[in-house]
Amino acid sequence: MDTADCIGETNMVVDTNETRLIEQIDHWVKPMNWRPDYASWREKRIWQERYQAERLALIERFGGELANTRILEISCGMGGTLVALAQAGAQPVATEFNRDYCQISKLRAARYDLNLPILNAVGEAVPFADNSFDLAICWDIVEHVQDPAAMLAELRRVIRPGGRVLLTIINRWAWRDPHYHIRGINWLPRTLADRLVANRLKTKQAMGLQDRQCLSEMHYYTMNQFRDLAQHHGFKVADMEALDIQHGSKRRAKGFKGKLRDLAYRLKLGLPAYYLYRDWVKGTYELVLW
Repeated sequence: MDTADCIGETNMVVDTNETRLIEQIDHWVKPMNWRPDYASWREKRIWQERYQAERLALIERFGGELANTRILEISCGMGGTLVALAQAGAQPVATEFNRDYCQISKLRAARYDLNLPILNAVGEAVPFADNSFDLAICWDIVEHVQDPAAMLAELRRVIRPGGRVLLTIINRWAWRDPHYHIRGINWLPRTLADRLVANRLKTKQAMGLQDRQCLSEMHYYTMNQFRDLAQHHGFKVADMEALDIQHGSKRRAKGFKGKLRDLAYRLKLGLPAYYLYRDWVKGTYELVLW
């Protein structure tokens, strides 16, 4: 076989992998075609690794230097952050409960000839030895696991002394629900909220996919509730955005919310205004545990 044949076969494998990757992503994103920005949103899912600069900057700011850092990502989803971390020089390892997402993440990594460890596992039973990692990332997963307390115990076990955990949690009183995009739903009794969700065509159940939990099955927390839970497992907790405000760094905000934020800064009320917004409006908290 000559060189041209080898190149041709390699290109065929790459093309096949790329086709499989897009087909598998489409299977999971098509139920969201109600979104006005669906075309661009879908494109960002297909090329997720290209849109991670802001997240990588956040991880580095609160988790430390990425190069040669052993990082555990719990629930890597479709693998965008995982691949971007590897490209930035980190040593990432991932778990993911959804087998399809595991395959998507592996195909995404294969785009760049990366062979990243991606294990089909749950956050409550991490298949690694004690003190294995410098940093753990748990984005958009706490609300979905069966037992958040068990996951926190596992994180405490696998993170080395002095290591950190970066995670997000959903505010129990989030005004616009981050999953169902319905305003005010978290201020309703959960049984009524579930009925409202069931009547909307924005659910994956209505579109033929059964992966999404009922709102009443997910774990949302107030800041104090989650802080108490984390402290019970030996963690200290800090709010990333509050830390940014304390250090004079402003997060971007557009429209009316941005104008209110800028007014609060001018009045020297940035932090109190943020705490009020955080507790009663904000959808997702970004936290650092150590």
